[in-house]
Amino acid sequence: MKTSLFLALVLALALPHHVRAEAVTGKAAAGRMPASADDAAQRAAYAAAIRAKIAEQWAIGDSVLPGQRCRVAIVQLPGGAVASVKADTDCEFDAAGRAALERAVLRAQPLPYKGFEPVFDRALRIEFSVPR
Repeated sequence: MKTSLFLALVLALALPHHVRAEAVTGKAAAGRMPASADDAAQRAAYAAAIRAKIAEQWAIGDSVLPGQRCRVAIVQLPGGAVASVKADTDCEFDAAGRAALERAVLRAQPLPYKGFEPVFDRALRIEFSVPR
């Protein structure tokens, strides 16, 4: 039943701690184009707000090297409470780096929700990388 295409919202934002989060994808964006330019703008703002909130909480350890990437899968509830977070198996961070990023997601909750209800996604995949 998971035969959907993911539409990645990619924003080149310089985030705190020299972190770049490159993609946010979710079921609501799957397989369809935004209904309007306003919808696309709101999705972009939603993605940026989530990335910024997580990045504020992420203390990058010494073991995470410039250029490394890690994607996390997040399941959230309406209101922004995080039900689960897990680094993907292809995450380039070591165990300590993965754990630190997962903790940052949990500390960032509630994730942005108010004002983003029309574009809320329960399931997110967010990729973080450390610039070179």
